[in-house]
Amino acid sequence: MKKIELPKMTTTGKIRESVILFFDSIIERRFSDADKALTEVKEKKNINPDFKEGYVKALEGMLTSAKSGDDREFYNKAIYDKENLLKYSQDFKELIQKGVHSPFDAGYFSAWSDFIHYRISFLKE
Repeated sequence: MKKIELPKMTTTGKIRESVILFFDSIIERRFSDADKALTEVKEKKNINPDFKEGYVKALEGMLTSAKSGDDREFYNKAIYDKENLLKYSQDFKELIQKGVHSPFDAGYFSAWSDFIHYRISFLKE
C-alpha cells in the first residue's frame, strides 16, 4: 500500500501515532504489534473516559475480527475499494452526527470512522 495523504482522524498526538500503528499492524496481520499499540492507546489519558472506552472497544473488536477471519464480521466482510470505503465513511459520519446518544457510542463509531479514513488514505487515485 502506498500512502498518499494523512487520514482524517479523531485522535491526535501520541494517541494518533499508536492508533496508526495499530491500523498498520492489523492490516498487515502483525497481531503482536497490534496488541502493543492497543495497550499504548489504553494507557493514554483522555478527557472523556466513556468516549475512550468506546474507542478502545472498537479497536479490540477489530483486532479480534482480524485474528478470527470470520466473514460474518464487518471488518472481514467489508469491501475495501474506493466506492465502498466512501460509503462506509458517510455511514459512520451519519451515525456519529445523528444516531449516537452516548460518549461510549461516539467513541466506538469514531474508531471505525478513523479506520475507514485510514484505509481511504492508502487508495491510489
